[in-house]
Amino acid sequence: GIDCQFKGWQTGEMTHFLLAPSSPTVTMHINGMSVEKWIEVASEQIKQATFGTEFAEMPIKIRQKPRPGNQWWETDIKDDLKDAWCVVTNMSLAAIDGILNMTPAFTHQRHVASLVTSRKIDKVEKPFKPGRKTVQEWLNMTANHQFTIQEIEDGLAYDTLRVQYQKDG
Repeated sequence: GIDCQFKGWQTGEMTHFLLAPSSPTVTMHINGMSVEKWIEVASEQIKQATFGTEFAEMPIKIRQKPRPGNQWWETDIKDDLKDAWCVVTNMSLAAIDGILNMTPAFTHQRHVASLVTSRKIDKVEKPFKPGRKTVQEWLNMTANHQFTIQEIEDGLAYDTLRVQYQKDG
């Protein structure tokens, strides 16, 4: 299983920004541009936001979706998250990897993690870092909404969600 306990936010010296775009299909749908163009635009936004600050010289590391044959295949995102100031993505689950590995994230407003992430890249110097209780509640909510195909077909997902939401009114 996945370790879904929030460990807090990293402290210490951070060495880079991590840019992690979604797949070409999702990036085109959400942002109306290619992955390459999104990387270019997001990188420029980070550079503009950090111009003249202590972050101006911090490198931007790119990590695309691991696919058979590309340079990220058979690599672990934890290596790229190590000492990252933040992870910037549109809709990639890299944001969740970041949060689980103590790294704040910037996401699109429709991202599942948007409740606990920043959205405006021009604020990259000061990423949103919600408290432990808020992040843990979000992690619990997210985990409690994951079902297998069999659980959906058997009606368990419907029954579980129905009971959860009847409690809330």
